[in-house]
Amino acid sequence: MEFDDNLEKEEQVQVDKGEQSENGECGQKSIDEEWVTNDQLNTETKEDFPPELAVTPQDETGDGRSGSFPFELEADNPTLVMPDRVQVKPKTPAWAGDFNPQVTRIRVSNQQSGLGAEIPRDQGLVQRLQGAEVTVGERTARVNPVVRPTQLPMPAVKVRNITGEIRNVTAELIKDKVIVQGIIHKQIFFVGLDNIVRHFAEDLPFSTFIDLPGAEPGMNVQVQPRIEKILFRLTDDGLFIRQKIVLEIFIKVTQFVQVGLELGTGPLLLLPRVVGEGVKQELVENVFTLAVPALKVDEIRGEIRNIETDVIPDKVVVQGIIHKQIFFVDQDNNARHQAEEVPFSLFLDLPGVVPGVDLQVHPRIEGIFFELLSETELRQKVVVEVFVKATESIQERVAIGAGPLFKVEQVIGEGQQQVLNESVLTLERPAIKIREIVGEIRNLVTEVIPDKVIIQGIIHKQIFFIGEDNIEYHQAEERRFSLFIDVPGAVPGLNVTVRPRIETILFQLESETLLREKVIVLINVVVTETIQVPLVTGDFSLFKLEQVIGEGVRQILVERRERIPVTPVRNVVVEVVVPPAGIVTGRQQIIVENVVELPQPAVKIKEVQGEISDLRARVIFNDAVLIDGIINKQVFFVGEDGVVRSVTERIPFSILVTVPGITPETPFSVAVEIENISFTLSPDGRFLRQIIVLNAEVTGETPVPEPFQVVTAVTGPGIVTETVLVGAPIQTPTGVEVREFPVVTNVSGPGIERVERAVVLLDVVNDGNPNPVPIEVVTDVIFAVTPLQTVRA
Repeated sequence: MEFDDNLEKEEQVQVDKGEQSENGECGQKSIDEEWVTNDQLNTETKEDFPPELAVTPQDETGDGRSGSFPFELEADNPTLVMPDRVQVKPKTPAWAGDFNPQVTRIRVSNQQSGLGAEIPRDQGLVQRLQGAEVTVGERTARVNPVVRPTQLPMPAVKVRNITGEIRNVTAELIKDKVIVQGIIHKQIFFVGLDNIVRHFAEDLPFSTFIDLPGAEPGMNVQVQPRIEKILFRLTDDGLFIRQKIVLEIFIKVTQFVQVGLELGTGPLLLLPRVVGEGVKQELVENVFTLAVPALKVDEIRGEIRNIETDVIPDKVVVQGIIHKQIFFVDQDNNARHQAEEVPFSLFLDLPGVVPGVDLQVHPRIEGIFFELLSETELRQKVVVEVFVKATESIQERVAIGAGPLFKVEQVIGEGQQQVLNESVLTLERPAIKIREIVGEIRNLVTEVIPDKVIIQGIIHKQIFFIGEDNIEYHQAEERRFSLFIDVPGAVPGLNVTVRPRIETILFQLESETLLREKVIVLINVVVTETIQVPLVTGDFSLFKLEQVIGEGVRQILVERRERIPVTPVRNVVVEVVVPPAGIVTGRQQIIVENVVELPQPAVKIKEVQGEISDLRARVIFNDAVLIDGIINKQVFFVGEDGVVRSVTERIPFSILVTVPGITPETPFSVAVEIENISFTLSPDGRFLRQIIVLNAEVTGETPVPEPFQVVTAVTGPGIVTETVLVGAPIQTPTGVEVREFPVVTNVSGPGIERVERAVVLLDVVNDGNPNPVPIEVVTDVIFAVTPLQTVRA
């Protein structure tokens, strides 16, 4: 039927309009072509026709047949016949293309590379923008704690022997007592499990005191300590030695006295006879210039140093240095110090004194007087007192009786021998004659063996000669000599008194530079033993002797439990480096453009609010992350009536971020923020064109590298290492800490079977590069295994 056909065509037109609206091709109102029905046209044109000419379509009468059959036009009221549909083509404004609410544009910004265009920003608009973050996956790294092995000392199978000696013995005299201190130096030899005899030394201090009535500070004290016995026992585990040391300490306190003795038939003694003695005072005066002007001198301290003596017949010449320390106050009231050394010399008349006698010199500063003449000149007067005693050793037999107890030297035997030392010396320059050769004996060393005394020394010669230019020159020479003298009765441990003397020096100048010398040396030796005997005093000469004040013996027991410290023969020290996880990042900026249709025309925009929601991210392939999300935007605008209204819009977006090194297994986090929203209002106020700038950042964490081991030290006999100082996080008992430590880069030496190396990333200290660099290091050292045999004695 025709009615059905028309109805079907009208429905098809509506369907076509709907599809076109969905496809976005013809659904743009007031922009593209639009098909309208008669009803729509009548509705829109009712106001254009006068009421009397208005025609009501028949479909409004309810018969449902409008436009489907012919009808007659009344003569009085002509009827307008309207078509079923009309095609309308309105005129499109020039700005309509920029304000299409059906189109959303997204473009990637090159702002990071400096190629992007400047985005307009409205400084007067209130913007509330909120970004979003999302984390995709996570990773936790766990580092197992490193337990370093503790190297135990090697147990001992047996102790071979322990030897000991007493060292650094000191004695201090107080009233009626003597305090003795010292060190027992022990050497312990033991057999290890490998049947190798090892040694270690130990110093054990000891101290004790001995009651000695009559002892006073200032007296002479002789200490003779002796180790009587060392007892030891090895513990069952072989790690400790229990030791007991028995010490015997003999003390003798003496005082020098000058007495006359009576001759007798007693033992032959070597006695120091007093030849003469005397006291001399000397006033040493000088004016000293201070380095800094002084207000006053507070104190001057002095001591006598470097005493030298020279014996001529009936006289003794004494020379020395007065070392002074001057304490004064300068102009700024600061206390200052300045040192000064003043030489002095004097002589004493001692009748009977001849070269070769023994001298005892006791100098003393009696007083120091000073006067500050000016700010820098200081006058000083020092009174020096020197006491000199000259003695000579003689052998006499004296009477033994009920007199005082003296410590003396009994003569065991004596002997003498001449030695001829001949040499040829090459002079440093040609000589026409030898003026003089002076010699002396130095550095004498004696050793007593049964019935003999071995003597060694140096003949120091000073040669004065005239050169070809008639100038006198000097040249020194030293010649060693050695000999032995038979002394029956001599045994090790006895005392030896040696009197060397150069009898003559013969020389002949064989050529301008060759000098032949012959030195005849006479050596006299007396072997004595220290004894203490009561001597009868008398009128036979004066002797300087040591009178015994008292003596005593003390035994002490020193007990010790000693661990056997066996140093490891070879040792490798390692550190475990815990490298941090790597970080990969990527950034991308995009610009989203869209147009929103306002529900009614706007005069201006008041505020724009935006936030990101529904953020999702995934790695679509290596080095690329795709981010999806929604921009929730709310625009507040002012209508033509002055009322503020708002419109809400959800805009989807997608961002592809390039992240070098990221994989689908890499955990990462994403942060997207709205940097800015700018807009343009259409001239009719109905459309709002917006430009949204989004910044996206992706941060990924690469897998944590496995901890690795590096060698920091290798010790052992003959081991040579090369190291470099690095900084890295290492495993410690309290956790991972960043420290600086040496790393072995090369090692060599005996016993090394294999060296393992690896190239790792480490931060070398002070190399000018803050980043880790690849470096080849030693990761392990394997020594050749030496089998051990467990043997118990």
